[in-house]
Amino acid sequence: MSDQPTVVLTGASAGIGLAALESLHEEAFVIAVSRTQPPLGHWIQGDLAAPDTIAAGIRALLAARGRALDGLIHCAVSYGAPRRHTLLETTDSEWDELMAVNVRSQFVLTVRLLPLLLERPKAFIVALTSDAATQPAAQRIAYGCSKSASYALFVGLSQELADSSVSVIQMLPANQVATRGLRRRRPPDFAFAGYSSPEIFKAHFKSILSCRGAGLNGACLTVSENNSSWKGVRSW
Repeated sequence: MSDQPTVVLTGASAGIGLAALESLHEEAFVIAVSRTQPPLGHWIQGDLAAPDTIAAGIRALLAARGRALDGLIHCAVSYGAPRRHTLLETTDSEWDELMAVNVRSQFVLTVRLLPLLLERPKAFIVALTSDAATQPAAQRIAYGCSKSASYALFVGLSQELADSSVSVIQMLPANQVATRGLRRRRPPDFAFAGYSSPEIFKAHFKSILSCRGAGLNGACLTVSENNSSWKGVRSW
């Protein structure tokens, strides 16, 4: 079995997920999960609305390559409708999509793959969170609810795994990030001044991989261009 670590990465074809893939592919065997094929990694095509099929594909690939699993990074996200809108304008299908991609897929993949991570002497789970998780706001209620549920999932899991070999880490962008999905939600002439680039996450993904998350369980990294900092998830 190769000494090179193996990492599963969702949302790998764009945005922060693609930045993670670009930063890790030379040092890790990255299983890239996305609907469209990324330029790097070992691709598993799939829609996270059907995470059981994806989890089975990941396990099959790991078995075929004789690889253990060292990390799981959740970068995939759904923003819902193209523009912010009131709760009364939120459709059942939009609500269901947000919960399926932003919460249920994380739950299913984590539960299916956590036993493999626990077999390793050091392993990690990383999830991207949002200010919407802890600061609910008008016209993004459905999205905020999905991010709040995701946040609760990983805070609770970090406590359950406190005495294990697996570290659960969250990342919080200090500013909005100019991802492809977010660009689609802005007018064509929108000026992205003050928005962060996905590139600022690269060094942090490398750092987590290098230590396999050791000592970071239950922590949240607030990521910015100039002043990234680690905090306990219950203190920010």
